[in-house]
Amino acid sequence: MAKKWREYVKQEFMKSDSEFVKKLPINSIDLSTFGLISEATSFVPVRMEEGIHLRPLPGGLSALRDDLKDSPRPGGGFDLDSAVDTLTQFAEEWEERIKDKNKWEKMIELAEQEGQVMEMSVYEEEAETSTSLMDKFKGLFQ
Repeated sequence: MAKKWREYVKQEFMKSDSEFVKKLPINSIDLSTFGLISEATSFVPVRMEEGIHLRPLPGGLSALRDDLKDSPRPGGGFDLDSAVDTLTQFAEEWEERIKDKNKWEKMIELAEQEGQVMEMSVYEEEAETSTSLMDKFKGLFQ
């Protein structure tokens, strides 16, 4: 079931994604790989010391990389740290677009109502133990 807060800012996600891939950071990750991991990555609002910010949950990236290495798909040898850095940069740009469209407060309100705003300690734990992203792609490479 789609989360209301995500649906509320879906247009901003799509626009940010479209613009981000045009300027994908050099030496980060392969363009086709970014599309795959950004679609598979859960982004969550995280309560940090300086406020709430969007962050990726990258827990399954190593399994995704391992699965891509054995597939004919290019870009499977991506560096995990570069991938997380790139996803974090994307989340920051998506957040900025949401704020520019004056949707941030309403998005946070919706996320709070759904219990979707994570505390930093929970986020750190989830980022380490998220299930494999490949669970979301069963059959994709067959």
